[in-house]
Amino acid sequence: MVTCCLAQKNRVKNEDQAMAYLNKYGYLDMKGGMPNSQEMKTALEYFQRFANITMTGCLDSETMAMMNTPRCGMVDMDSPADMMRKKRYALGSRWSKTELTYRIINRTPDLPANEVDRIITESIEKWADASGLTFTLVKSGNADILISFAPGSHGDDNPFDGPGGVLAHAYYPSSNAIGGDAHFDEDERYTDASFSGTNLEWVAVHEFGHSLGLGHSQIEGAVMYPYYTGYVPNFQLNSDDIAGIQAHYGENVGEPENTPSTPVDKCMTSITLATRTLDGSTYLGNATHLYRRTDGSIPDGYPKVIGNEFLGLPTALDAALYYPRNGKTYFFKGSQYWRFRNQRMDNGYPRPMSNWRGVPKDISSAFIWSRNGKIYFTKGDEYYRYTPGYGVTSHYPQPLSQWDGLPSHGVDAAFQWTNARTYFFKGSEYYRFNDITESVDDGYPINTATAWL
Repeated sequence: MVTCCLAQKNRVKNEDQAMAYLNKYGYLDMKGGMPNSQEMKTALEYFQRFANITMTGCLDSETMAMMNTPRCGMVDMDSPADMMRKKRYALGSRWSKTELTYRIINRTPDLPANEVDRIITESIEKWADASGLTFTLVKSGNADILISFAPGSHGDDNPFDGPGGVLAHAYYPSSNAIGGDAHFDEDERYTDASFSGTNLEWVAVHEFGHSLGLGHSQIEGAVMYPYYTGYVPNFQLNSDDIAGIQAHYGENVGEPENTPSTPVDKCMTSITLATRTLDGSTYLGNATHLYRRTDGSIPDGYPKVIGNEFLGLPTALDAALYYPRNGKTYFFKGSQYWRFRNQRMDNGYPRPMSNWRGVPKDISSAFIWSRNGKIYFTKGDEYYRYTPGYGVTSHYPQPLSQWDGLPSHGVDAAFQWTNARTYFFKGSEYYRFNDITESVDDGYPINTATAWL
């Protein structure tokens, strides 16, 4: 049985303890005895690569600090060959169904019972929002995922070790009675929306990822990254987490247009800016203001002036682009562009558009197409395909009319959403483009304001 444990104690202080750590998490196989110096060096390099730190092959201070960082106790690799895989989500076993039940057996006294229930429900629903899964809370009897809080030995041959050690563990889906269950160490002090104590939401979302069959990711911003991050305001699944859960269970067929609508007269009637950010937010705006969308709703206080949300940006932007490979969001206007990590501008911006070789100034939209991972820009009735490091592909621009179902005279904004569909905005309407069939889905265009805002 595979179990996941979130460990927080600083335990590695010397080479022997480092060796035990590497063995525990799958970087070193000590079944045949003590490793030689080359095997130890290779194991350290594997660990450093997985942790995204400098690969020295030595037990240096950076490596020691990473080993003593709060983390999940599930192995990172089943074998060294796993290091050859792409730095992304890993998949374990999966449920053979998509309609799952969960039951909260008991609750920590650290928080009011209704708050615990809310956090647990919101945590598990994050995975439902991103996938084809649905969850039903049951009050009694058996359930696919049983959730409990207990200290020390609690009946599963994986006892907790008191405060500050193992925080929680969960089991991959299986036919065994314990498959999918998540256990939380009651010796910890669980908190909500606080940087102190142990943030219950983060731990719960991570553990439920394992309950659904996800292994560890090497992407630092992913919740399935092995290392505990604590409280994260406006916490969202990373695109890598979403890709993992959808690889197991498909995407959520519910679209943003199915959410409760806002009267049109209280919304922007047209969108000229659309993008995402690393923290999971979706932004839709016009020349002066923008809305932020999180968890399928608009937080209080929006719309905001563009420069108040993204300090340093001008108004009347041409386009925006979220690039998942580096977690950056780019904004374009005229002959300049800006680069942000979430809502913070990187140093040294704005920079000239000439850095994007072959891309014209005054573009209309920018997006990544999931079919090939390339960056696309539109300007008027033409589009450009761009490859980082090389520039615009030869024989471009091409007529936008090649995109079946889109308005051939141009679009106002575009972006790729979390469901791997590309959304194009024109006037007061938007088009959902199916990147698999390479055509606009049936039933589009749809009114933007009532569907998104």
